[in-house]
Amino acid sequence: MREGDMHAGRADTRPLPEMNRSLNTQVVSRYLGLCERQVLRMVHNGQIPAKKFGHSWYYSPRKIAQLVGMLDQ
Repeated sequence: MREGDMHAGRADTRPLPEMNRSLNTQVVSRYLGLCERQVLRMVHNGQIPAKKFGHSWYYSPRKIAQLVGMLDQ
């Protein structure tokens, strides 16, 4: 992930929701301070891990927290 990718917008500093529930693209984009299109571009580039079910992408809260350095990997 490029350094500027995570700083494009204002990131949400609140803790992530429950760590055992998947997050959708809208929640992840708000948390990272990016638009949904940027998040999906990063998914397609392999920068953000996600799984697709139907037409929607879902993200692990732990992996998103690791991306922003909140948890040890």
